[in-house]
Amino acid sequence: MPKLTAATLFKASLALMMLAAGLATAFGYDRMGARFGALGAGDAMRVGAGLMQVLAAVALMAPGRAAYGAALALAVSLCATVAHASVLGWDGAPPAMALAAASAVILARNRADFQR
Repeated sequence: MPKLTAATLFKASLALMMLAAGLATAFGYDRMGARFGALGAGDAMRVGAGLMQVLAAVALMAPGRAAYGAALALAVSLCATVAHASVLGWDGAPPAMALAAASAVILARNRADFQR
C-alpha cells in the first residue's frame, strides 16, 4: 500500500474528481447532456468522453500508470476548456482549467512512468 503523502492525496483527489465527472458525463447528468447537445455531439460522443474520464481516474491510481492517467485527464480537460471557450461560454471553464492544471502537475511529477 502506498504511503499517505501529500502527493498521493493530490493524485487521489484528481482521480476522484475525474471519476465523478466521468460518471456524470457517461450516465447523462442533465447539464452534461445539454452541453454535449449544444456542441452538436451525440450520445456516443458523450459516453465516450465519460469513459475516457473514468479510464483516466483508474490509471491515475494504478501503480506505475499515473503519467498515462494524467496525460489522458489533461487531454480531456483541455478539450473541455476549448469547448467552453468556443461554444459553451466561460461559466463552466474554471473547473476544467483547474483539472487541466492538476493533471499537468501530476504528469510532470510522474513522467518517469513513460520510461517503464
